[in-house]
Amino acid sequence: MSMFKRLRTWSRLFIGLFGAVLVLMVHQPVSAGWVAVEKDYLDPGLRTVYVDVDTIIREGKDVTVWQLTDYSVMQGSAGFGPFMMSPHRFFSTTTQKHIDCEIKHVRLLWYTEFLYHMGTGPASDGYVDTERWMPIEPETINHALWELFCVNR
Repeated sequence: MSMFKRLRTWSRLFIGLFGAVLVLMVHQPVSAGWVAVEKDYLDPGLRTVYVDVDTIIREGKDVTVWQLTDYSVMQGSAGFGPFMMSPHRFFSTTTQKHIDCEIKHVRLLWYTEFLYHMGTGPASDGYVDTERWMPIEPETINHALWELFCVNR
């Protein structure tokens, strides 16, 4: 076998193995407890929003829930270097939210960005003002959560 044919064979093998590893990294199964929130206005195909049904806390008119948002395209600030990566680039986020069902407001309790899909890889916690309540706007992720946990109790 000539040197060229051997090199081409090894190149194809490497590319095939690299592609298989990449597919396994990107298409990880949803962890136990995470359930997709499906609403047409949540940009299907661009991102998938999940809630962790195992950690829901209900206290009177209030609900505390963990949300995972998995993006199909990397998010964040522009990268640098040969691979265009930066510390502020991410494929997924987890957010803990406190929803007041009665007055239809929400506040963030925790926010983390993950380099990889489904809340995996290196993580970076974001700043959250836990005292700031925000009104729940129509056709938003927060509205979908409010409908799921407050309207359909």
